[in-house]
Amino acid sequence: MGRYGNGSSITDVARMSGYSEGAVELFTDRCLDALMSLHDILYIEEKLGFEGSSWREGWIMYDGTIIVLYARPGLDGASYYTRKCNYGLNCQIGNCPSNLRIGDYSCGNTGATHDSTAFDETCAGADPDWLFSGREFAWGDSAYTVNARTIPVHKRPAAFDPSNALFDKFVSRLCVRSEHCMGALKGRWQSLRGLRIPIRTKADHLRACNWVSCCILMHNAVLDIDGWVAGVEFLPAHGRAQEAEDRGERDDPLDICQYDGYTKQMVRYYIPSAGSAGEVARARSRSISPSSQSGETAL
Repeated sequence: MGRYGNGSSITDVARMSGYSEGAVELFTDRCLDALMSLHDILYIEEKLGFEGSSWREGWIMYDGTIIVLYARPGLDGASYYTRKCNYGLNCQIGNCPSNLRIGDYSCGNTGATHDSTAFDETCAGADPDWLFSGREFAWGDSAYTVNARTIPVHKRPAAFDPSNALFDKFVSRLCVRSEHCMGALKGRWQSLRGLRIPIRTKADHLRACNWVSCCILMHNAVLDIDGWVAGVEFLPAHGRAQEAEDRGERDDPLDICQYDGYTKQMVRYYIPSAGSAGEVARARSRSISPSSQSGETAL
């Protein structure tokens, strides 16, 4: 998972390890299954690291990133096409600025999905009253819609208003920490910079989602063991320029990613219908299975 580009080929790993290529694939799948079995254990503890925060009830910051795929998927490749003219998965990350830990995420939407739509699949978007209590809320990027539980920065031209600009200036500290989280995640687990999983079937799509989920779980595990300082060690490996190359600049027009009828059909096909509050609570941060047309969520 720490390999990127040609170095992550199965042939190269098999040659260095002394195992056959088939054995490398089987061992990888077993490791993914083992890590996913720890999903709920590595989930964030309530209020971990938030005491005395200067940001009051806003303890989590949401932002979207594109998990770039190394090649066009054979299964409905058009719905993976992004505004940066590459193919990928839309992953929504809710991180805690105080320690860079990922407390909520959603992975499974295709690259053509806009951040505001993909955000609805996170716990903060699907069931905010379960995730937050009292006056708690989430900070968000300008792509999100403002409501009682989500406060995003302003879009242009509203961002040019002096009072709004002052507000966004202070919130920019959180945006920087969110970029640090993305850099720590993709810098350490560099397979996320060019995921070399061919997507030809629905099972392949789920495998790619599980791969991303495992990287997120190990990101949290490293922070538990070594602290948040271990996260910033890999920031230079994936900085702001690389993140902009993956997902594009902020405030890009929404109509760039507007769906046609076919893409809307694919989004409904890949994203299960919203479950009950209890199901969302059990799901917590989750990876969406394209085969779960009945509303089942894969962890």
